[in-house]
Amino acid sequence: MRNKYFRPHFAFIIMAAICLAACSKMDSTYEEFLSGGELRYSKKPDSISIHPGKNRAEVWMLISSPTISKCKVFWNDKLDSIEIPVVKKSKVDTVRAIIENLEEGSYTFEFITIDKEGNRSLPIDTTGEVYGDIYLASLHFRIVEKAAMINNEVTISWLNESSKDALLTELHYKDAEGAAHHIRVAKDDAETRISPRPQRGSIQYRSLFLPHPDAIDTFYTSFQAISPEAIYAGFPETFEDSQYTKTAYPAEDLDIGSGLWRFDNFLIGDAPGDSKNDSRSLRSHRGQTSSGPKNSILEMLYDLPDGASKISFYHGICASDDPSSFKVQLSKNGGTDWEDISEVIENTALLTYREILLDVDGPVRFRFYKLSNAEAGRDEGRMNIDDINIVPN
Repeated sequence: MRNKYFRPHFAFIIMAAICLAACSKMDSTYEEFLSGGELRYSKKPDSISIHPGKNRAEVWMLISSPTISKCKVFWNDKLDSIEIPVVKKSKVDTVRAIIENLEEGSYTFEFITIDKEGNRSLPIDTTGEVYGDIYLASLHFRIVEKAAMINNEVTISWLNESSKDALLTELHYKDAEGAAHHIRVAKDDAETRISPRPQRGSIQYRSLFLPHPDAIDTFYTSFQAISPEAIYAGFPETFEDSQYTKTAYPAEDLDIGSGLWRFDNFLIGDAPGDSKNDSRSLRSHRGQTSSGPKNSILEMLYDLPDGASKISFYHGICASDDPSSFKVQLSKNGGTDWEDISEVIENTALLTYREILLDVDGPVRFRFYKLSNAEAGRDEGRMNIDDINIVPN
């Protein structure tokens, strides 16, 4: 009978002995922390955060405990650290410090506090990014869709900003007196106007980026120049606006989109035989009618204030008419005197683009002078003119 109960009782005695031995070992492990009484820890920070920057980061904490005297932050597997004094000023204090000279990349930061008695808190950690040249190289300035100088104003049209990190765009320019000006363009703005117009060649811009809502540094692209295309309001004159019409040849002054013009033996044609880029173009008379030789003249009755660097247009024979010829002229004295700026130009059966480069300052106006039969020494057919453009100087 003793053998029946001996083995269970013996097993119980062995297990009790193991438990007592384990407890003795645990007491030995914590003995160094308990030598002066119960184990004490400093209070942890109430909140921690990392604010990224360019090759640096700001460590940020909220501290409410009045007993905390300093904090330590570790990174690089505790190979690097910073110690931050805590000076209590209010019930909850914000403690922050900048860690400089960090390589770009991701980091784990470990925080502990130390109280006035030297007790340390249990560590808490968080991750944070540090940005640098790699991030900077990935940024692209906002794209200018179009920049135009119309009369005394520059208009810049922007494409939509695609980067989520984009903050704004910064425009720099100088006025006519040389004074510097800055404009901040919101990332949702589609158009920016500068008036009066800036000095030529002075407009430049850069885009600003913030890689994180709490970032302490703003990143900038390099400056890019903007060279607005100089445009006179109403040009190019395409003759497509149906609100004005001229269906007969006799001379008439007509105020069209680009301004007041004299149509002398010119009309606005939309016939199938008219050479044109769209649905309408100008059509001249023939070089001779029953009343005798005929010039056809299309003449501006106003001055363009800023001179001209170029005039361009399309020209061609109307329908299957005889060949025809013309020349382009300008006036610098309000139309009193005219000078040729082209040789006699021959029209062809194809609508042809032509441009004449100029360097004219000050007020100027233009006209198209089609030769008569007598001037050309031959039968002159009709001609078409379309899409006249004049660029300021």
